[in-house]
Amino acid sequence: MTKVTLSRTHHNSVEIKQSRLKRDWMDNTYNKHAYQCTPVTTANVSGWEMILPEELVVIWDGGPSPARIISGGVHNGFKFAHSNIHGMISIATGWAINTEEGYSLWTTGSPNYYVDGASPMTASIPSSWWPDEVQTNWVIHKINEPVTFPKGSPFLFFTIYPTDLLPSVEFEVINRWDDKDLEESRRKYNDLKMKNSQEKPWTWVKGIKTGLDADNKKIGPVTKGILKLSDLDNGVGENDYDELQ
Repeated sequence: MTKVTLSRTHHNSVEIKQSRLKRDWMDNTYNKHAYQCTPVTTANVSGWEMILPEELVVIWDGGPSPARIISGGVHNGFKFAHSNIHGMISIATGWAINTEEGYSLWTTGSPNYYVDGASPMTASIPSSWWPDEVQTNWVIHKINEPVTFPKGSPFLFFTIYPTDLLPSVEFEVINRWDDKDLEESRRKYNDLKMKNSQEKPWTWVKGIKTGLDADNKKIGPVTKGILKLSDLDNGVGENDYDELQ
């Protein structure tokens, strides 16, 4: 078990919970087809998100000017939104986040979640010692058009990773076609996907989820439902994955 320490820097710190599974654009796909993609749904919930306590509307006039707050940005006396440099808006969290030694904090926008007219900046923080409050910045793309961050939406996503992991990576380059057995296995699997798409439209073979190839041989681990991560109340995040299977 790895410990993460959350330190309030304000009495009205924003809500933190496991990153939500659901996305509006995924709901709008045919038969919610996008939820059948295990890599996407896993990414959606592989961390925690901070929730916007009030609607925030900003506008950018273009050029070197900062984005301006039109409405929102304050919740119970906590001014969580601030104009920033060159077309950006800064959102405070009211939290400092510290990990155990050997880990770093990765902050960005919630995976596969989009805000019309804005993109989140991404940061890696030396969280085993850095004492300051976590903040995030969004870059505004629209000029002279309001950009809305809805109340209850995720404005910051964070996860942790071992600090020494990436420097220890070594690459080995091979040719997959030199592995005849693997090539034949993937050919048969692609044939199975083609057959499935014809006989059972809008369904997936789910090889990543089952860990089985076209001959039902085990080639990987079984993906057992959605990840369950700790919340501040020692509960878990949304558990709406099973109903989408």
